[in-house]
Amino acid sequence: MAKESTSKELEAVYALPRVMEISEVEKVYQDILQFTQKTYEKFTIDAGEVALIDAAGMQLIVQFLIFLRSTGCQVSWINDSVQIFQIAAELGLEGQLEC
Repeated sequence: MAKESTSKELEAVYALPRVMEISEVEKVYQDILQFTQKTYEKFTIDAGEVALIDAAGMQLIVQFLIFLRSTGCQVSWINDSVQIFQIAAELGLEGQLEC
């Protein structure tokens, strides 16, 4: 689910789905692909619903964060997910999640 404002300062919020495992990564990829078509000053990722995530889901999140940052976008998180931070720690990617 995406919400977008049309204010002078472009910003968006994307709520990650409940399941971010390899079987669902293509759908999530298609969801976030729409955000690569614009440049945002602020982007918020809502992780409150994430209950299941694997390495494929984590890789997708990290690559999306790298992309957003490369455009100069300020990224923030709301509604942290313990699952995301656990898998990131297991994969040595916790530093990639920092805003």
